[in-house]
Amino acid sequence: MSVEDLKQLVAKLEDRIQSLEAKAGIAPKLPAALRMVLIGPPGAGKGTQAPNLKEKFCACHLATGDMLRSQVAQKTALGLQAKKIMDQGGLVSDEIMVNMIKDELANNTEY
Repeated sequence: MSVEDLKQLVAKLEDRIQSLEAKAGIAPKLPAALRMVLIGPPGAGKGTQAPNLKEKFCACHLATGDMLRSQVAQKTALGLQAKKIMDQGGLVSDEIMVNMIKDELANNTEY
């Protein structure tokens, strides 16, 4: 993958972030340069490095897997919707995840 390919990928990801923020009604508070998305297979180190990055850049850390487990365990409306989809082997929709993120930001005192 070339540098130009990476630049195009970053631009696409930034567009997607803006789209999801607009859909969720969330106004971006950080400059785009401080947004990070950690992607990788299980065991790649996302969960290890995220707290370090959070501390270094004084940023918010949202882990969708943690949110899903928490909402399912709490048996919230979103958690029940997500559990039904996951139990069938499906992927939880963007709409449900955006609402979970919105709920997390609204109700978590850390943010």
